[in-house]
Amino acid sequence: MSTTPRRDAARNRDRLITAARHCFATLGPDAPLEDIARAAGVSRTTLHRHFEAREDLAAAVLEQNVSDIESRARKLLDVADGLERLFHYLLDVQAEAPWLARFVSADAVPPETRTLGDRTAAAIEALVDQARARGVLWPELGTEDVLLALPMAMAAQMARQHPASTHRSDHVRTVLHRGLFTTDPPRRRSDETKKQDG
Repeated sequence: MSTTPRRDAARNRDRLITAARHCFATLGPDAPLEDIARAAGVSRTTLHRHFEAREDLAAAVLEQNVSDIESRARKLLDVADGLERLFHYLLDVQAEAPWLARFVSADAVPPETRTLGDRTAAAIEALVDQARARGVLWPELGTEDVLLALPMAMAAQMARQHPASTHRSDHVRTVLHRGLFTTDPPRRRSDETKKQDG
């Protein structure tokens, strides 16, 4: 049997996830599914063929995020400030996708999505051990503490009534960094992003 239909299906699924990431970021978690399908260049029927509900589509975006975290964590192992780089990358992801906060707190989250937290913890555990051994992470802290800082940042993001200024975002980042790490926080978010991408 030809593999072309399967390749087409995989390509359409990838397009839908990419489109959903963009639409959720710009329009919020209630972005019309028609808009997502249109951005992906597929029909609404094709969207539903791959994702029965909005929550399934959002879960696919989250799963892709976790796969990216796992990949980045592997690359940062044995890098002196690997955990710090990954932590600030995660803060960047949250800042760029405020819809995450609403989705992960929803009752309708698909059961398989609840395992993504376990995958994230497993991905960063070696980096946490490394940072603690090098005196970069405060000695009494562990993986759960690092992950706990993420919903704290998310809560601060949700609580604001208007888009936060760069100063406020940097302040939240600084407070969380100092609570976790013995090192000085990066001066600007863009600095850490450039370090990660470089």
